Amino acid sequence: MLDVAGIQSTLKTLDLEAWLLYDFHGINPIARRVIGLGDDRLATRRWFGLVPAAGEPVWLHHAIEPHLFADLPGRRVAFVAYRELVDRLRDLLRGIKRVAMEYVPGGAIPYVSRVDAGTVEMVRAAGAQVVSSADLVQSFEARWSPEALQSHVRAARGLKEVLQATFDHVSRTVRAKEAITEHSVQQFMAGEFRRRRLVFEPPIVAVNAHSGNPHYEPRAKGSAPIKKGDLLLLDLWCREEPAGSVWADITWMAYLGKEVPARHKAIWDIVAGARDAAVSFLKEGASLGKRIRGADVDEVARNYIRERGYAERFIHRTGHSIGLEVHGNGCNIDSLETIDERQLIPRTGFSIEPGIYLDDFGVRSEIDVYMDERGVEVTTAVQDHIIPLLA
Repeated sequence: MLDVAGIQSTLKTLDLEAWLLYDFHGINPIARRVIGLGDDRLATRRWFGLVPAAGEPVWLHHAIEPHLFADLPGRRVAFVAYRELVDRLRDLLRGIKRVAMEYVPGGAIPYVSRVDAGTVEMVRAAGAQVVSSADLVQSFEARWSPEALQSHVRAARGLKEVLQATFDHVSRTVRAKEAITEHSVQQFMAGEFRRRRLVFEPPIVAVNAHSGNPHYEPRAKGSAPIKKGDLLLLDLWCREEPAGSVWADITWMAYLGKEVPARHKAIWDIVAGARDAAVSFLKEGASLGKRIRGADVDEVARNYIRERGYAERFIHRTGHSIGLEVHGNGCNIDSLETIDERQLIPRTGFSIEPGIYLDDFGVRSEIDVYMDERGVEVTTAVQDHIIPLLA
């Protein structure tokens, strides 16, 4: 449901004249989601929706698709030919100097940079300066409803169940000296997700040197066997089936032996320390009502690892927004890849997942965090040590 009053209030707070929504063939799912245009609705032509800081919205659509906007508040304007679209857009933007669109200068936040360069040029030619809608997107697309939060909590519970079932399966199979590989474990996990009716993507199952590749993909051909003495990394994420459900995402680690080697322990302690430092920073800042940027949290974790000599081995952001996609459109915990300077806002969720990746093994620990008006809550189980599966 389009929240016109909420958008207009936020536009005034941000000193913006309007939000200009745009989509063509689903290239901007943010715009579709903000107006409530579901994936089941067939939209084959480009459209614009202008929500001004004051006054009624206006929907600029092709003449063959007026039904898509029939239930939305505001005025509808149809076009047929391209030149007519250009003229109608110019009329729509007359007197407006600055509009927000799903655009970020330099592509700094690709999750928000959804509008193509040619369309931005068209809007500029119509007389308006285009600025980023990143803060609007976070407020009106990335916030979780109470129902979404509960779906996330249930998904996190499902992840822990699948994780434990997998550890039991690996331990039992290795003890029995039966054949087991990264790929076969991935397929076992897929079965566990399906049995619980959870939507999932293929989890990462990586041993030894493969765990040093943050996005390693175990394939049927070339997948490594899992045996005694191996370090095992599992990265898994899922959500419930109903539309509107929010994802949960975790990474845990285990060792196929009785005692975790000292080198693995040492790297784990640094990674877990960085994770905990980031969470402590968040909780303290929230308790004091401070403005916390995603980039600030990333720097806390990154500095912790840097001070211990492994800065060059931490090669990704500390965390990502979580929402209706596992990598959502809210603020990322990132001063490295996307330079996300947005403020973390209430009713949004994100991961905290620092890692150190060496040539012969890697370590990552991932948890999910939810932030609301009351403070910061870790919503997933927290691993405090690498688990020795054969102890």
